[in-house]
Amino acid sequence: MRITYQLDGTPVPRFEPGDMVRLVRDEPGPMVTAHAGDWGEVMRNHGAGGLDIRLAGFSRPRNAPMPIATAVPASYVSPCDRNGVRLRLQRDLARRTELI
Repeated sequence: MRITYQLDGTPVPRFEPGDMVRLVRDEPGPMVTAHAGDWGEVMRNHGAGGLDIRLAGFSRPRNAPMPIATAVPASYVSPCDRNGVRLRLQRDLARRTELI
């Protein structure tokens, strides 16, 4: 995962394959297959097209009927560890002081 920062120092994660993420909102669309609280591994990042996330083996059993959530917007997830615990990213305090 790469991290960029907005002008006010707010961290913005850029997810890559292999990163662990936890959904903070239900997957969008008419048929919701991934719900807030599910977590898994990023398989693909399609940029504006969203993330493909493997949930099976993490928040769901390996033989789950819907093992992958597709096209999940990056704004719907947050970084987490392999146990699903959300990671808090620190603000860039140097950028914040430049604005004051």
